[in-house]
Amino acid sequence: MDSKEIFLNKILIVDDVLSMRSLTKAILREAGFAHVFDAPDGQEALKLMQKVRVNLIVCDWNMPVMSGLEFFKAVQADPKIAGTPFIMLTSSSEGSKVKEAVTAGITAYMIKPFKPADLVKKISGMLS
Repeated sequence: MDSKEIFLNKILIVDDVLSMRSLTKAILREAGFAHVFDAPDGQEALKLMQKVRVNLIVCDWNMPVMSGLEFFKAVQADPKIAGTPFIMLTSSSEGSKVKEAVTAGITAYMIKPFKPADLVKKISGMLS
C-alpha cells in the first residue's frame, strides 16, 4: 500500500469530549487523512460502523454510556467489524489499565496529552 492509499482509509474518532474529537480530526486532516469520522460514545460509534466501514479506530478510554474498553469488546464481538485496528487514548498511564488493554487485545495505546506527530506516525504505521 503506498502513502496515497493510506490517506484514503476511513478513521473513526470516539471521544465524549467534543473539543478532543475536533482537535484529533483537525490533526488527521492536516496530515492528509480526508475520511475522518467521529462519535461521542461507543454506542454511537457502533451505529456508525454499521453504515461506514472504517479502517482504524482512535478511542478514548473514559467515556459515559460505554467505556473505550467496552466499545473495543463490542467491536470484537461483531464478526463484520472485529479485528479493526484500535488505538486506545487515555489520560491514565496506570500500569493496570495498560495491562488490561493489552490483555483484551487492543492494538495500540497512547497517553494523553499526545504529540500530534506521534499519533499520525502511529496511525500511518498501523495502516501501511
